Amino acid sequence: MPNCIVNGCPHKTGQKDKYPNVTLHYFPNNLNQICNWLRQTSQYDDNLQSTANEILQSIKTGRHRICSEHFTSDSFIKKGSKRVLNPKAVPCIFKRQPNPVIVTAMETMPFQCHKRRRMEDEEASTSHTLVRIVNQYLTIGTQTDLNLFIDVSTSTTGLACSKDVACGENQDIRPMNIAVQTGDDSAPAETWRVIKDHSYPVLFSTPSKLPAPFMTDNSQPPIFETAEHALPLDDSFNMCDAASDNRSFESLTLTDASRKDITFSSMYEPDDSHISNLTDDDSTILDPVEEIHQRRYLVFNENLDQLFYLLKCQHNIQPPCQAPIVEINKKEYGTLIEVNLMCLAGHCAFTWKSQPLYGQIPVGNLAVACSLLLTGSSFLKVKEMFNLLNMPLISHTTYYSYQKRYILPAIELAWIREQEVLKKDLFEQAVVLAGDGQFDSPGYCAKYCTYSMMDVITKKIVAFTIDQVGPGKKSGAMETMAFQTTVTNLIDKGVDIKILATDRHSSVRLLMKTKFKNINHQFDVWHICKSLVKKLTAASKKKNCKDLATWIGPITNHLWWSAQTCDQKVNVLLDKWRSVLYHIANKHTFPKLKTYKKCQHKPLTAQEKKERKWITHTHPAHSSLVKIITDPLLIRDISSIEKFCHTGDLENFHSKVLKYRPKRIAYKMDGMHARTMLAILSHNNNVNRPQAIVKCSKRTTQPIGEKRFRLVYPKHKKNWVTKPIYENVTDEHLFDIMSDAAKILNGNIVHRWESRSINLPKNIADKERPEKSTAIAERYSRFGR
Repeated sequence: MPNCIVNGCPHKTGQKDKYPNVTLHYFPNNLNQICNWLRQTSQYDDNLQSTANEILQSIKTGRHRICSEHFTSDSFIKKGSKRVLNPKAVPCIFKRQPNPVIVTAMETMPFQCHKRRRMEDEEASTSHTLVRIVNQYLTIGTQTDLNLFIDVSTSTTGLACSKDVACGENQDIRPMNIAVQTGDDSAPAETWRVIKDHSYPVLFSTPSKLPAPFMTDNSQPPIFETAEHALPLDDSFNMCDAASDNRSFESLTLTDASRKDITFSSMYEPDDSHISNLTDDDSTILDPVEEIHQRRYLVFNENLDQLFYLLKCQHNIQPPCQAPIVEINKKEYGTLIEVNLMCLAGHCAFTWKSQPLYGQIPVGNLAVACSLLLTGSSFLKVKEMFNLLNMPLISHTTYYSYQKRYILPAIELAWIREQEVLKKDLFEQAVVLAGDGQFDSPGYCAKYCTYSMMDVITKKIVAFTIDQVGPGKKSGAMETMAFQTTVTNLIDKGVDIKILATDRHSSVRLLMKTKFKNINHQFDVWHICKSLVKKLTAASKKKNCKDLATWIGPITNHLWWSAQTCDQKVNVLLDKWRSVLYHIANKHTFPKLKTYKKCQHKPLTAQEKKERKWITHTHPAHSSLVKIITDPLLIRDISSIEKFCHTGDLENFHSKVLKYRPKRIAYKMDGMHARTMLAILSHNNNVNRPQAIVKCSKRTTQPIGEKRFRLVYPKHKKNWVTKPIYENVTDEHLFDIMSDAAKILNGNIVHRWESRSINLPKNIADKERPEKSTAIAERYSRFGR
């Protein structure tokens, strides 16, 4: 996979999702221009000509490339809809890549010459290397030099300090220049060259005592230079056996400095202010990652034991025990494992935990609980998956305890922030809303009804109400009560609702006429078309009426078109709707209608007229069709769709809700609220996603940059249709919710969250008839129950 030739640059092919604005460009097909590009990188000065010839020979394969991050914005030109590189452009942007440790190393075998070597290009070896660190220059010499030598293992798995190296906050940290020594002379080296040549961490160990010549006048130890900070050296650390560090080395990174409660005298615990995270992708120092967002890995038990048996006893005695490990004891606390090692001498050699702790709660346990709820998963399914993987998991009681204490308050905080954003767009101005209810189960056995309000302009959910069945409250009345509560809350908050579109629910219609007279009540066009399809489909199944089936689609499309083009005038809308009776009879002028006189389509050809199955007044289906189209109730409802409001996007939101709270699973009121909030946050963050474009021409015949579509076959239409493909859904807000849950656990955020669950009796009928409950209790008391 081709990648950018610049050292330390993480960009390569196949990363469009991660870096959508970065492109990799081929080298020019000219030797002089190739040499000019390579000179700009300043990393091929020794073999510039040979490298340029190699690139020129492989120009057709595109194996060598430079990414767009190293070119200025004026280096690109527009060619049609594409942005291409100017033929005369030259890369000139090369950011300095910070590094965890800057060292120069040589093997301890007899030195034949003094030169720098790149350890990442060599195979791992068990031999040691020697590095000399001085105050102003970093030099390489032999073992006979009377200078400080630090033993460096060639294994580049992590960084650990020892008994002679420690991080002291009050140490005198001075800047240090770097030089490469060749022969007996030392000359300052360019900093960026050293940085690019040593973009890897190194595992350090040192003798127990520092040579006297390296102690400064004020008895401060020399410093150990990193990319941005320096680590002072003193005699309070034992640097032997870096593998005994109780930290988890994640992707060559030293993290988890917040664990202050578990310390070992022989361990080095770096602070986040000194050492940052290093990722696998770019080997650069990044900002510290929160513990709850750090990467995790699947580690097998046998491989973990192999690692622990390599350690030596770390018992703090003089002289050090250094006995081999003979016993490994493990304890599981949910997803956390605590390991206690016993050495041959009977000491408790080492104690290690696989996760950091938030007080007494493992971070992994909270992260699993957050991930389980925030993805809309079921605990039983996840538990079954962990059982198949033979991995430990928290219990269901622990999960619900975390959910109630930390996760549900964090979700409510995210919803409060979302409401603050919506407040700026809605409050103190006229808005157009669309509302619809959704039950948690079909039929008349529903327990909850969720009524949601969507802003028709922005297509975002602005409010919702969840109502619950209770004494004297049936499931059929819940939608009206939830609707009334939602509208009342919005009005009380200062939202000026001018138009409100709903379905044709009779109770909602009556409520709008009596209590909310000032709001223009519109019906949803989609619901009316859906009802019309049912009536026409039933009429087409009558005897001699099958020709009506071919007109179902055109008739519903005509109603949709009439509402869309009536210019918000009811009389125009009704005339356009009545014109369908003339059109299906092959009459395209309507002298009896006042505002709409003729069809707006092109004149039909003789062949088209012949192929059509016209329904004239003599056709058996004509009377049924006239009865449906001129139905007074339908005409009354059509008179309330002149604003052309529809809740199609609200139906899409209802589909999103099913991801977080499927109808097959019963939830309590707290779970219903939290999962509805998650669905709303996901919908609002992705509602205005742009349509995806073609990025690779190998998978499609469309040119690069064209908008993407897909063919689908809806069952109700029974015909192939094209639908646009949008960009992938991004739920970045879930990471913020996890961070808030961790902050609530740590006490950094205090949120007063109150449960909404109502403790109803198991049998509501028993509460209404207490004499029946008393009789049942007396009967069971006879048997001692």
